[in-house]
Amino acid sequence: MAGLLLAALCWMVWHLAPHNISMLAFEKEAIAHGEWWRLWTAHFTHFSHAQLIINSAMLTVAGLIAGRYTKIWQLIFSLLTAMPIIAGLLLLTSPHLLFFRGATGIAAMMWVLAAWFLLVEEKRFSWRYWVGLCFLLLFTGKAGMEGLILLSPDSHRMSGFQAAWLAQLYGALLGMAFFNGLHQLHMTRNEKNPQYRGPYERLPERRRSK
Repeated sequence: MAGLLLAALCWMVWHLAPHNISMLAFEKEAIAHGEWWRLWTAHFTHFSHAQLIINSAMLTVAGLIAGRYTKIWQLIFSLLTAMPIIAGLLLLTSPHLLFFRGATGIAAMMWVLAAWFLLVEEKRFSWRYWVGLCFLLLFTGKAGMEGLILLSPDSHRMSGFQAAWLAQLYGALLGMAFFNGLHQLHMTRNEKNPQYRGPYERLPERRRSK
């Protein structure tokens, strides 16, 4: 549900007037002058229709899968926390980047999050497990191919593509980080994690009956 909500917001922003969209997009000078909301809203803006379709599809599919293992407020909190981190890292690591739009980073985060939930939570070699493995392999292959493109001699002319690749990388790393916390919460809620049980509950059944 959280992914579907974000995808819907991306489409709503797409249909805004160009002036309004420019007030939401990532602009280095504007952020430097105190327009901090762009660290969040930039993820809802897009340069092209194709970019919007791909990102919104990834958000929707991955969000529906991750929503099976988490509460909606946990996903929304994770995404709202990740948005300024991804944009802030772009500011720090891409000093020549002046403009950026796209949900590439948070889409990658949701995709990796959903993949790990399927791999860890589902029965080994079940069809859901294989879906998770395919998700992870697809993302790794896509990121790897794009990384090879950036190693080409003309990569200095592809600042926008490089920024999208970095946002994707940061999103994937955050996806793995948030997965750890969300997975622990999921296990605790379903009483699968002995680490979070009381000392009496951890005793073997024989000793408990004595």
